[in-house]
Amino acid sequence: MLIYLISLIIAAVMAAFLTKIVRDFAIKQGLAFGPSSARHIHEVPIPRLGGIAIFFTCLIISLLYWVAIQTGWFHHPKSLAFFSIIIPATGLFIVGLIDDLRGLPALVKLAAQVAGGVSLYFGGFRLVCLHNLHGVDRMGPILCFCLTVGCVVLICNAINLIDGLDGLAAGAALFSMVTIFTFTLANGRHGAALAVAILAGSNLGFLVFNFNPASIFLGDSGSLFIGFVLSAMVMSESTSQSDPLRSILVPVISLALPLTDLLLTVARRYLSGHSIFGADREHIHHKLLELGMSQRQVVAVLYSFSAICSVLSLALLYPSRLIIIPVIAILLLVLFFGIRKLKYKEFGELERFAMRLRQQKQVAASNIALRKSAVHLEGARKGMHVVTLLELCLRKDFDGFKIILDPGHWVTLESDDAPTRMIQKSWSPNSHDKLILTMDLTTPRYGEIGRLSLEHGAGKRLLVDSRLLQGELRHALGMALDHCIITMPENFGDDSKAMAHHA
Repeated sequence: MLIYLISLIIAAVMAAFLTKIVRDFAIKQGLAFGPSSARHIHEVPIPRLGGIAIFFTCLIISLLYWVAIQTGWFHHPKSLAFFSIIIPATGLFIVGLIDDLRGLPALVKLAAQVAGGVSLYFGGFRLVCLHNLHGVDRMGPILCFCLTVGCVVLICNAINLIDGLDGLAAGAALFSMVTIFTFTLANGRHGAALAVAILAGSNLGFLVFNFNPASIFLGDSGSLFIGFVLSAMVMSESTSQSDPLRSILVPVISLALPLTDLLLTVARRYLSGHSIFGADREHIHHKLLELGMSQRQVVAVLYSFSAICSVLSLALLYPSRLIIIPVIAILLLVLFFGIRKLKYKEFGELERFAMRLRQQKQVAASNIALRKSAVHLEGARKGMHVVTLLELCLRKDFDGFKIILDPGHWVTLESDDAPTRMIQKSWSPNSHDKLILTMDLTTPRYGEIGRLSLEHGAGKRLLVDSRLLQGELRHALGMALDHCIITMPENFGDDSKAMAHHA
């Protein structure tokens, strides 16, 4: 354990030293930038080049260890796996650095992440390989490849998107590193454990200058580099374990905070019709700020959540799979109630959609009833028959209806002494808060003759398909009124009496 502690301390000291140099140089050279997108909340120019210090700390110390191993100064199995990770990680770092300095399209960064995932796959780092499972001999390599690339893209973007408050991304990643370090050490993978210890030390040194109030930010160069190395460590464990489920669940649960924020972001932007590559101030940390918390309080809350996830993930180190059920259940409950507390408006639509799915049987019943009633209504020849059929058709979904005919058009009802231009019926008279749906009425002989108004309680859900109302019902009512209408002069009778009929 001493070698890991020494490595962590050396990396932390070196990273802190390099971070200060990078920060001072960036400020002196005018490389400190103000907020450039909606998700940035800082108001003064701050350098976004902290990834430089983390990258070079990891690179220098890792190279020193590799040289020591190759020359026999340090006893450790020789391996080329170091280059399989550091070469594509350097590419991701360079892409992120260019984005920090000049800006790059989101698709370019995505392409770099995909290329990094491809490089890891062919370098022997693969996620949940399915080659030996029965029935998937041909699909196994394809699924393995897609999962490997997807893992890199997910983790890189998750770390990148959560980098919105001082110390949040680097600190959240640090909790995940503790879990992955413990997991690799417990499985006897000392090389991977040493790499995680170096990365964790680099993060610690950087956090000295990144805690609120931060004087330097991680930047895309840092978030992409950290995310890529973490994804490589995840796949390193996946390919070395006989239990692939546990080897995936442990790091995934430890990364629950950034992964949850990423999935929420994609879902929110998709439901809102916005680009998933855009920027907004609707991330988890932004919503907590809206609740009245300070930056430090938000970071403390999210650190606590990350610590809980790390503890839960470490519980899976026990060989029994029975522990998986309570761990996942606790995590899902915490996520469910936590997300509900944030009150995302987009997910209200999901609840409404789920309710519509549950009501689909009622919707089908309402639509069928309306179609059948429309068939009978179309053949009606008397005004009272029209009223009866219309009520039967609409009673389940509406509170009443009103038909108003244009001047010159009248309809007779059997119980009436005089023709009328208005037919009205209501079966929920106590409902005050109503929505009125209005549509024009036309007949084959007279063309447009008036309008139909439907009263719907504002607190009720409309189950019937509105297209059926505008189509089949409107057509059937027009055909029925065509048979019942009589034409009279506009000054016929007493209008006040004729317009006062209520069925």
